[in-house]
Amino acid sequence: MTGVDKSNTRVSAVGGADLRHGLLSIPEVLAQSVANMAPSAAMALLPLLVFLNAGNGSWLSFVIALVLMLFVGICIAQFAKRTNASGSFYSWVRGSLGVGAGHTAGSALLLGYIATGMATVLGFGVYGADLMSRLGISAGVEYVPIALYAVDLIGAVLVAISDVRISVRTSMVLEAISVAAILAICGAVFFERGAVIDIAQTSLRDSGLGGITVGVVLSIFAFVGFESAGSLGSEARNPERSIGRAILCSCGLVGVFYVFVVYTQVYGFRGTEPGFAKSAAPLPDLADIVHLPVLAPIVDLGIMCSMFACTLACINAASRVLFTMAQDGLAAQPLAQVHRRHHTPHLSMWVVGAPMLLVPAVFLLLGNDAISLNGWLGTVAVFGFMLGYCLAAIGAAWFLRTRGEPSALTTLLAVISVAAMVFVFWANWIPQHPANSVFPALTVPYDVLPYVFLGWVACSLLWYAVVRRRAAIRATPRSLP
Repeated sequence: MTGVDKSNTRVSAVGGADLRHGLLSIPEVLAQSVANMAPSAAMALLPLLVFLNAGNGSWLSFVIALVLMLFVGICIAQFAKRTNASGSFYSWVRGSLGVGAGHTAGSALLLGYIATGMATVLGFGVYGADLMSRLGISAGVEYVPIALYAVDLIGAVLVAISDVRISVRTSMVLEAISVAAILAICGAVFFERGAVIDIAQTSLRDSGLGGITVGVVLSIFAFVGFESAGSLGSEARNPERSIGRAILCSCGLVGVFYVFVVYTQVYGFRGTEPGFAKSAAPLPDLADIVHLPVLAPIVDLGIMCSMFACTLACINAASRVLFTMAQDGLAAQPLAQVHRRHHTPHLSMWVVGAPMLLVPAVFLLLGNDAISLNGWLGTVAVFGFMLGYCLAAIGAAWFLRTRGEPSALTTLLAVISVAAMVFVFWANWIPQHPANSVFPALTVPYDVLPYVFLGWVACSLLWYAVVRRRAAIRATPRSLP
């Protein structure tokens, strides 16, 4: 079957090939989520961006984000234990709340993954340029960062197309090297300071509720991707067991790492000049502060590897969501093709990968600062992920109810998660009108970014209305695979 019929069935992969089934072990599935979270890449710039809002409460912003993501993870693990599919939240939400909700969740995830990929391409360029300058190579010419962007994106797409096992194993090895270097610097910070407790942070000195709440958005950005193991449901061995474990383990373990590294970075920069807020490459600069300059280029290289791994994971996850939506007739049918030799959704990979390269390159040529742009993209990505997380949490509670397995815990966690994320979105949208003493006024372009997100949602709903009208897709749930 090559189209969507009125019985709402799924098309086969175009060309007769399909994704490989039962290929990935539990460690390899875990590697997808960890690589998509990209812990060392996240710690390269996000603590600085959160610090600009939350100050000494930055670690608390990350703790709040960790708790929220664990709540969401527990909810979506209910899907993973009982079903398997390649579409992650799209497949799960569609199966529980209906086609329209599934399409909205899928579109939100695509926005999140693509914007995250743009941010990691930028990060690859930032740390690549820093590495080159430390090695005495001039990186000030405009085309050098763009060349680095191209290396990151094109290399990641080619690896992703070649083999999913190579993709996830490459991601995990690169990430492990980078994390080890960061932990070495963190240990040196405590040795340099001669103490573990930073009173300014533990007492939340000069930190307010508004700044900490705004900081939660970019803190959540550090976690996004922990759910991406769900996109490997068709390719994992024993997915009902491995997917849920990968989602929860990646969120919990990496989350603890985040809180530790954020606390350490703020502590390490205390009393230095020009200080944390002025650092262009915080972790390598921190290596200099703790008298380990030899680690600075190693950290640069490690973070570049982590950025590459995250770009790769974003392409893997986004392409499989788009591939599954195309199979269901909600995206162009050619995107349901898989490579005849490698059995990967190669056309979808190029489609989601193209904007990850083009948007950063255009913005750079227009004179924008890469670190600022990284923060803008991270904020938009989080808005997309939060919408997907809200729908998945609601869908999980409804899914269990319709199966005759109602769970009071899942329902409670879903309510808390949705309420908290709606509040966080509100805190990054409306509160500066009128001005108040709790939430800081949003600066340009952060006051516009919520409307970018809402515009994406509006366009996706319009597209769904057109497709539903043309293909007669019924807006009712279908059984999850």
